[in-house]
Amino acid sequence: MATNLFDLSGKIALVSGASRGIGEGRARIFAEQGAHVIVSSRKIEDCESIAKSIKQSGGSSETLICNVGRMEDILSAFEQIQNRHGKLDILVNNAAANPYFGHVLDTDLRAFTKTVDVNIRVTSLCQWKQGSS
Repeated sequence: MATNLFDLSGKIALVSGASRGIGEGRARIFAEQGAHVIVSSRKIEDCESIAKSIKQSGGSSETLICNVGRMEDILSAFEQIQNRHGKLDILVNNAAANPYFGHVLDTDLRAFTKTVDVNIRVTSLCQWKQGSS
């Protein structure tokens, strides 16, 4: 269902973790509002399905594989966006990690470290990279 909430025509939007759930929903909304959406996650096949659907609905989209748990993927993603589009207007850091499901006090150090790296450190790095493009 297309709506006119706001105009994002000419804007470039990157949505991480966009292959399903909340990320997919955000990608679709931005496309409905006129943004060119970069659908990103660890699995390119899932991204391609969402991007294809966005295009079939009249939106503009592309895919970009990026595992936000890998620093080199993040740096490469921002370099590719800069080379293709020259800018990034909208960044949605939707991808996250939760390697342990249970009481927080039972979380081992490895799971805790991964959660902090992906959910805090990576989000900050992406915001910093967006600001420098």
